[in-house]
Amino acid sequence: MQKPVLRRHLERGEGNAKFIMTMAVIALAGYIAYCIVPVYMQEEQIRHDLKELARISAINGTDQKKVERDVQSKVKSYPAQYVEALKVAVARKGDNITVDCNGTIPIKVLFFTYNYNISISETANRGGY
Repeated sequence: MQKPVLRRHLERGEGNAKFIMTMAVIALAGYIAYCIVPVYMQEEQIRHDLKELARISAINGTDQKKVERDVQSKVKSYPAQYVEALKVAVARKGDNITVDCNGTIPIKVLFFTYNYNISISETANRGGY
């Protein structure tokens, strides 16, 4: 007669396939996040910097050409893939200033390339200053 513990061990019946598939899906999601999150964070940093630059330029009444040079120098401070991909346009209408930044950043993920679109448009005005 077998001991009850050994008998239950032999009756287990469940394989590891579900666990392995779950871990593979989690690993794939983690890898994709690892590839995309840095680009997203850089986009948010660019958005913040352009918003701040537009706000300060609108309040100070800075000339459009100088704002455009400032925006270009700010974009050039980022990694090379952003400098090459982003197109910047500055427009001034009265007390309002608009800074547009558009581009596509290619992200290589395993066996394909995802084109991450960046479209930033920041408008600021003097606001009574």
